[in-house]
Amino acid sequence: MDYRESHKQRGCSYDKYLTDEPFDAYMTEIEHNILRKIIPSLFPNTLPTYLDFACGTARITSLVSPLTKHSFGVDISESMLEKAKEKCPSTTFVHKDITKESLDIEPVDLITSFRFFGNAQDSLRSEALAKLNKLLKKDGYLLINNHRNPWSLKYILGRITGGESELDLSPRKLQNLLNKNGFRIKKTYGIGTWVFRNSLINSRRLNSKLARYLELLSKLPGVHLISPDAVIIAQKYK
Repeated sequence: MDYRESHKQRGCSYDKYLTDEPFDAYMTEIEHNILRKIIPSLFPNTLPTYLDFACGTARITSLVSPLTKHSFGVDISESMLEKAKEKCPSTTFVHKDITKESLDIEPVDLITSFRFFGNAQDSLRSEALAKLNKLLKKDGYLLINNHRNPWSLKYILGRITGGESELDLSPRKLQNLLNKNGFRIKKTYGIGTWVFRNSLINSRRLNSKLARYLELLSKLPGVHLISPDAVIIAQKYK
C-alpha cells in the first residue's frame, strides 16, 4: 500500500500502537532523549522557527515546539492533526501534501521528520526532501530518523531465522538521498543496537538498568551502521 494511504488509515491509533509495542516504546523514549540534547546544542540561544513534517499526532512536535518561538506542523491525515492540535495548541498545523501543494510559510531554521522516510517509497522520499530543502533556511538543519535499516543486526538475524520483513533504506542509500537533495549528514546517533534478538524484546528487559548501560554501545563510532534505528542530523548546503 502507498505510504500516503496507509498513513491516513492509521489515524489516532498510532499513539496507542507505539505505546503498546515494547520495542517501539523503548525506541521512542531513546529518540526523545537524543532530541532533548540535540536541539539546545544546535540552537544554544533560541530556536526561532520550526516545522515538523509528517507530524502525525505531534509526537515530535510536542517535544520541540516549547523550545521555539514559532512552530508549524504539516500532515496528510486529518484525524492525526486533530490529536496534534490538542497536544500543541500554540503550534500552527496544516492539512496538506507538500509534495503536491505548496506550504505557504517562510523558510524555517529547523525541520524534523520522524518515521516518514523509512516507510515511504523511493520516489516519495526524493520528492519530500526536495520540498523540505526549499522550506529550510540556508545552513538550516534537518533532523530525521531511519528505523528501516536492512544492515541492522536485528534485521539480518531475523532474515536468517525466517523473517520476511523487507527493509530497503540502508545508511548509504539515505546518505545518497540526502546529498542528492542538498543535505549533508553532520552526525548520526545509533539506537537499540543491542536489541538484536526477539527474546530481548519485552518490557522487563527494555526498562531495566542493564538496557540503559547496553544502549551506550550504540554510541560507539560506526555502530549506527548496524543499528535498527538512528537519529540523523543533516544540514542544508545548497
